[in-house]
Amino acid sequence: MGMDYAKLGKNIRKFRVLAELTQKQLAETVGCSDRHIGQVEIGKNIPSLEMTVAIANALNVGIDQLVYGDLYNRKDYFIEEIAALTEGFAGKDKVMAIEMTKAIVTVIKDLRMK
Repeated sequence: MGMDYAKLGKNIRKFRVLAELTQKQLAETVGCSDRHIGQVEIGKNIPSLEMTVAIANALNVGIDQLVYGDLYNRKDYFIEEIAALTEGFAGKDKVMAIEMTKAIVTVIKDLRMK
């Protein structure tokens, strides 16, 4: 699954607006032009990893929030990932995947208690 730069741009815009910053203010903070920020927000320019980190820091959010739009551990993220991973599975295989997931969760919980 490749990076969705349009979604990244929309999320940057969303968190910029929530932070009550203009494109120009964000650009000044991260050291680029407001035009570049505008192009990133509409998915026309792809920010470097360094620029993405600078934007996340300036907006006081995590990279995961910029990439996924919300915290990576939101419920629908897991549902979407599991659905994508099991796409094309027959019913029996999906049940097996669910049972294996339950077993993994049990192991993780047990490890946390130690």
